[in-house]
Amino acid sequence: MVALGSESDIEIYRQRYETFRHLDRLRWQMLQLLIALGTAVTFVLRTTSAPSQWWFFGLVGAILGTIGFVMFRINSGARQNGRVLSQIGKRIGDDSIPNVSGKWRTTSHWTAVLIVCVAIGCLIAAFGDFLGLFELSAETGGQPNA
Repeated sequence: MVALGSESDIEIYRQRYETFRHLDRLRWQMLQLLIALGTAVTFVLRTTSAPSQWWFFGLVGAILGTIGFVMFRINSGARQNGRVLSQIGKRIGDDSIPNVSGKWRTTSHWTAVLIVCVAIGCLIAAFGDFLGLFELSAETGGQPNA
């Protein structure tokens, strides 16, 4: 038996559910963007014989950092929206809303953490190459300059 809430509860539920679906689509779009970036980086690295430049790794690191930050924001919005959606859903009789309140349990959180770590690594490599601390070319194998 389904308990019916007030019209305002039902309207809030509709809006929150639409937001839930939108944020879920955004998560997948960020992963698709990440795959496209990975494909482009792989293509560039495989087709050029010249050593990679510091600015290339800096650009990749900045883009990855931005994607990671956006993923953290999307996940935060999804958690906040999910809490309200769950509360309103219980009032109108829908208790089947998935629990996304714990960020430590979601794959998208750990994906964002991994993306940010790779971004930091790219930025450190770019900065080190720019300062001459180590070379990002194949000739030195990424070893520090002596």
